Amino acid sequence: MKKITFILSMIITCNIAFGQAIISNAEDTGLSWWQAGSTAVEIVDWHPKEGNPTAKAMTIWISPTSDAWSGGGLGGLNINVSAYNKISVLVYKNVAGTVRLELQDGGPNQFVTADYTTPGVWQKLEFAIPAGMGNITTLLIAPFIDYDLSTIVGEQSRCFWDEVIAFNDTTTGISNPFSSAEIIKTEIFSMTGTLLKTLDGAQNIPYTLMLKGMYILKQTDAEGNISSSKISVK
Repeated sequence: MKKITFILSMIITCNIAFGQAIISNAEDTGLSWWQAGSTAVEIVDWHPKEGNPTAKAMTIWISPTSDAWSGGGLGGLNINVSAYNKISVLVYKNVAGTVRLELQDGGPNQFVTADYTTPGVWQKLEFAIPAGMGNITTLLIAPFIDYDLSTIVGEQSRCFWDEVIAFNDTTTGISNPFSSAEIIKTEIFSMTGTLLKTLDGAQNIPYTLMLKGMYILKQTDAEGNISSSKISVK
C-alpha cells in the first residue's frame, strides 16, 4: 500500500498555498491586462529569469511624460475577501520605491502600497486587503507611483510583474479554500511543472498509481478560482 502524506513541516505554508487564488500568472490565468495611464502593458517571454523562471511576465516601459499612475489593470475579477486577506505580486525593477495597488469593489476605490527595496531582483510584495471591502472586481498596479519620472532613465524605466495571487495568511491546518464551490477540475503536475494528468471534478485522485515522490495538485472550482498544494507519495 502506498502512503500519501501532506508534508507536516508545511502545514502552515501548505495551507497558505492551498488557500490561494491565482489572479494572473501571464501564462494561462488573468491575461487581459489593459493599459492604465499612458503606458501600454505587454506580456513578454524575455523577462529576467533568475528568481522567476516562469515562461512569461507582464511589463511596462515608462517615460518622463508618462502618468505617475501608469501601469496595468485587470477587470472581471471576483476575489472573495472573506476567503483571502492579502494579495502578493512578484515585481522586478531597477530602481527602489513604492508599488501601489488600486482595488475596486463597486464602492470607493481602495489604495494599498508596498515597498520595492532591492533593485535588479524579483521581490514578492504583499498587500493587505482593506477591511470592509466587498469582493474585488478590478485590480490596478502602479509600479512607479511615487517617482519623479523625469529622473528615471534607461533600464530604470522598465518594470516587470508576475504571479498575482490572493491568499490568506491567518488560516491554520489544511483546508479547502473554495468554501462551498464545487471542484470541477484537478490537474496533477510534476515538481518541474509538467502536466501529468487531468481529472474531472468527480474523479478520485489516483494515488495508488502514482510513483513515489512529490507532486503539485492544481484545482479549479466552479467559480473559476484556482488553488494548488504539494503532496508526497510514499
